[in-house]
Amino acid sequence: MSRLLPVYTARIEAARANNRQGLPLGGAWLRNANDLMQEEMLPAAERLYQAEKERVRTDYATAQGFPWVAVGLGVLTVGALGGVQHALYRRTNRRFNVGLLGATAACGVLLVWVTAGHTLASAGLSDSYERGVRSLNVLNDARISALKARGGENLTLVARGAVTVPAGQKFAGQDSYDVAYRAEMTRLLGPEGDGGSGGLLGRALELADDAGGSDPVRTATDRAGEWRERHLKAREYDEAGDYEQALKRVIGAEKDEATGASFDRLDAALEKALAHEQGEFERAARAGGSALTGLVAGALVLAALGTAGAGVGIARRLAEYR
Repeated sequence: MSRLLPVYTARIEAARANNRQGLPLGGAWLRNANDLMQEEMLPAAERLYQAEKERVRTDYATAQGFPWVAVGLGVLTVGALGGVQHALYRRTNRRFNVGLLGATAACGVLLVWVTAGHTLASAGLSDSYERGVRSLNVLNDARISALKARGGENLTLVARGAVTVPAGQKFAGQDSYDVAYRAEMTRLLGPEGDGGSGGLLGRALELADDAGGSDPVRTATDRAGEWRERHLKAREYDEAGDYEQALKRVIGAEKDEATGASFDRLDAALEKALAHEQGEFERAARAGGSALTGLVAGALVLAALGTAGAGVGIARRLAEYR
């Protein structure tokens, strides 16, 4: 990505320079820059994105693991202390040893604290994944599809039919950028006539668990549907040879019923939904982490008290034999 980004920027600037001079090479440079983006940069970014998602899943699996070793050692320690006290009771006929009793209580408290703390923390992490990470993944994918669709739509006007799907492939002879646009819109909204329930936005709406999350997703779905309808009108003008009107329908203002205005509102709604889900994730993660607050310091203190109590209890018994 670091190596290719300056190359992409240079090609875009070359396209701008040629376009300002009225040279048709501007469109060729722009298509060349798009090819670099589609064939090399976006796949690299996708691999990075997938690697980060996999790392998050791995981190969650690790963080949610129960500390069986620590709990097992705690149970063995409490059992051993109880066994020592029972042996002393049988040997000395003294029911309680204050030192050993205190050590057992300290170890018992630590065992309960560790078990409850990790159980609550695991529940909080699960909640953060269900209420945050899953929604964030779907919303990010939806935003990526929207951006790809917008790029394909713009390049349809730039290429003006110069780049078509090769023969023998599905949609052969059709504008390849328009085909790419339709594919991303299907991924975003589902097939035409589906009402947006079958695509990424429909999935995001299913995952939203409150009005703060569902309202912006519904807005995004409405704006995406509006975009799809406006795009069809723009294509009608373009195919009829009215390029200026088609251009106005894509990059014009809202009064022109431009697709760009619909895309901007769609992107704003997705950004709002992402911000909400990010907040939900952070709140749930903090709640899970708070269950372990003070556990390390508390464990050290209780372990020290338990060791001291055991030492005092045994020392008192040994002193009786001097």
